[in-house]
Amino acid sequence: MKKNKMLIKTAVAVAGITLTVSILFFTPLWGTAILLSLLSGFGCYELIAATGAVRETPVCVFAVCVAAFLPWLWYFRMQSVFLPLTAMTFLSAVFLFYAMREKGGMTKTIAYVCLSAIVVPSFFSLLLPVIQEENGKRLALIPFVAAWGADTGAQLFGRLLGKHKLAPTISPNKTVEGFGGGLLFGVLCMAVYSLVLFLIKAPVPTAPLLGFGFLGACAGTVGDLFFSYVKREHGIKDFSSLMPEHGGVMDRFDSVVFVIPLFYAYIRLSPLT
Repeated sequence: MKKNKMLIKTAVAVAGITLTVSILFFTPLWGTAILLSLLSGFGCYELIAATGAVRETPVCVFAVCVAAFLPWLWYFRMQSVFLPLTAMTFLSAVFLFYAMREKGGMTKTIAYVCLSAIVVPSFFSLLLPVIQEENGKRLALIPFVAAWGADTGAQLFGRLLGKHKLAPTISPNKTVEGFGGGLLFGVLCMAVYSLVLFLIKAPVPTAPLLGFGFLGACAGTVGDLFFSYVKREHGIKDFSSLMPEHGGVMDRFDSVVFVIPLFYAYIRLSPLT
């Protein structure tokens, strides 16, 4: 049974990574916009509906539609005007929905819906202006390599050496030793990616890349812990069963969500581009 589960988990991981790399590298920009739109929509659904945090169907449907719509603002480069307008309209509509039904004490719910439908999709969407940079396609995978590399290192070191709990009330399986292994793997994966780019004659400065490996591993850990906190608060193990043995979108992309906006800022402050 364990062997079959491991085979399924590995197969799904390989398929998911292959699909992600193929879309980012080999499709036009609209391919990435579609991917981010799907991730935003499914992620929003998992956060507000699958957790049971929001039970009103109109709010759920409206939130998922807005989340799936937001990446297209970046695709058409209209975010500077229409993102604030969309956020204000969404917040007003959700507030009025509850106010007209005279439901009190919904402030936390409204804030959580806005996090799910506006903030998380906006973080995802920042990958689009990264790809629109010169040589952007070679940069687009960096947040994924940093986040998933650190996650792999954290799991490996945590299982082999883990003794001291990192955040026992949020994620009991995470350890200080695992966190250290994640930082190490984040840097190592960036070194490997730098070598790959060099071999395909598309090099980027190595030192800033290694620096982001460290920073991205830190941000990814915070993202992982944040969404683990959400799951623990709502008493669920996974956000959904969309991907066998992996959970849902937010189970696999929880760390990436926090790494993408950090990378968006990083490339504007470093010589990576």
